[in-house]
Amino acid sequence: MKGVSSLEIYSAFHDDVQAIFRSRLLTQILLALGDGKKSLSDLRDVTGSSSQALIPKIRQLEALHYVESVRGDYALTPIGRLVEPEIERLVALMGTFQRHRMFWVEREIESIPLEFQRELKHLYNAEVIRGVEEDIFAVYSSFFTILKNASRIHGVSSIMSPVHANAIKEVVMDGKSVELVVPQELARGLTGEPYSTILECLLERHDFEIYVSSLPIRLGMTVTDEYLSLGLYKRDTGTYDTATDLVSTSSAAVAWGERLFQYYKANARALHAPPE
Repeated sequence: MKGVSSLEIYSAFHDDVQAIFRSRLLTQILLALGDGKKSLSDLRDVTGSSSQALIPKIRQLEALHYVESVRGDYALTPIGRLVEPEIERLVALMGTFQRHRMFWVEREIESIPLEFQRELKHLYNAEVIRGVEEDIFAVYSSFFTILKNASRIHGVSSIMSPVHANAIKEVVMDGKSVELVVPQELARGLTGEPYSTILECLLERHDFEIYVSSLPIRLGMTVTDEYLSLGLYKRDTGTYDTATDLVSTSSAAVAWGERLFQYYKANARALHAPPE
């Protein structure tokens, strides 16, 4: 039997689907109850609406079997507890893209592995650091600040510059733990100066590791115990944007970055000598 497509399901139930997203209050009530049961007073505070406006919407959600009354409060039903997280995920993801719309539109987000694209909502609180005429070194300054304040540094990158290499050398010599994952093409590029001398020095340290990935890498990321910094390629140009980074100190963003680092590290081999 042929499977039913999402378009067919939407055609059959579009009124109920549209009702949730067409009404600010319906969406707000569901999202509020996602944190746990609420009284009518709580819902008034959360939504900024009156009881007269809220009660008909609550009744509508009760009719859909998403919300139920529990000892005078309101809570999600078992069905509601399945539906609400999907709405929350969509709201957070769209909010992330809208907050820094041009950053995401103008860059290759498809270079981020798909499973991590789906978690980009965790980058909502990030800020765009951009080199401008008044401060053309803003991205570099941000990178150095992140390294200086870190106790350990994990990086994934398809690019390297003498400035970055020397900054990494400095923090390793300062006793900080650094692990890097690079693609095969970049590893081969480290055979030339000044990289080969720097790499030879770093590989003698117990607190430095570099891994060569078997997967393609088209991004630059630094994640520490407190920071995430993410850079991407410009869309349709094949050029890495060295003048713009997305930076966050959110624990959710840092955790996302650490998972992405471990993903690449799991598909890489340790480099114990400068590549030939």
